[in-house]
Amino acid sequence: MSNPYNRHDLTDENWNKLEPLITELLGKWGGCNAGDNRLFVNACLWIIRTGSPWRDLPNGYGKFNAVHRRYKRWCDKGIWDKLLAELIDEPDYEWLMIDGSHCKVHPHAAGAVGGNQDMGRNKRGLNTKIHLVVEANGNPIKFMITGGEVSDFTEAVHLITGLKAEHLIADKGYDSDEIVRFAKKQGMNPVIPPRKNRNEQREYDKHLYKLRHLVENAFLKLKRFRGIATRYTKTTSAFRGAVTLAAISLWLNLV
Repeated sequence: MSNPYNRHDLTDENWNKLEPLITELLGKWGGCNAGDNRLFVNACLWIIRTGSPWRDLPNGYGKFNAVHRRYKRWCDKGIWDKLLAELIDEPDYEWLMIDGSHCKVHPHAAGAVGGNQDMGRNKRGLNTKIHLVVEANGNPIKFMITGGEVSDFTEAVHLITGLKAEHLIADKGYDSDEIVRFAKKQGMNPVIPPRKNRNEQREYDKHLYKLRHLVENAFLKLKRFRGIATRYTKTTSAFRGAVTLAAISLWLNLV
């Protein structure tokens, strides 16, 4: 490659895992056959890792407007999502952990055509929320994007639909009859502390609950990407693509 590697770029080992998956996906989706897919992915990683505007993309990665257009195309076609799904290799479903975290919205991200683009106001100002599921090793397997005003338990059922595990670990913010009932229906033992105002205090595995820090650790790693810690993208599609690429980086041990 003509562009020298920097600390944000894929290693040869990383690329050996991604290259066959990207080649297959581009064929399925009829994507453009750009000469250097690796350079393109590195460019996108640089943007979300630094939180820089696309216009500041170093020249070695190519013309910023062309890279930006291609990034949006991959977001809109769901290619990043498909790539993450293909990359997830033998996840450990002994238990799942769920949580939500706010991401502050930069003023430049506001004003997109097509509604609020999952930006909402609460006491923290304008923000977006990531609702995340991680497997037993702390790797992300599924997430949802909502406005920051949306509560954690509102999205919990949608978040765990279709997932199977022995245990579901979550904090007491997820303690509701609906979530507990749905988790059991999915075959999962809910490890969720009961709220103090419950008439009947449900028993839960306190030792297993200590593992919940893994989902918090996943958020810490995701937010090492400045483009995730602060949302600069105008559309939900573009922000989802950024979170997905950051999740891919976690699976590749880039973070």
